[in-house]
Amino acid sequence: MFSAADKLALRYSELMATDPDAIDAAFFDALRQHYSEEEIVELGVFIGFNLGYHTFFGTLKFYPLFSPDGRLLTQAESEKIYGATPGSLKPSEPAE
Repeated sequence: MFSAADKLALRYSELMATDPDAIDAAFFDALRQHYSEEEIVELGVFIGFNLGYHTFFGTLKFYPLFSPDGRLLTQAESEKIYGATPGSLKPSEPAE
């Protein structure tokens, strides 16, 4: 189960990926109810870097390096397990 703070962090991530203009002063005020200024900056940087990484890896058709059981995989093996489209290129499900 996600806490209210967790849900807000997930919403922050979703908005940064899909609608960054929706992150306004009111949204930051809501974040401040659960996080310090430093934590908000850290969270935003973490989300931004990860969105960038996934976008970059998607342009390379880069597949996950590990199987669900933790084995290191070649890209060919990973494609067989995860399908023809790398996870970073698949549309994400909205956070609950």
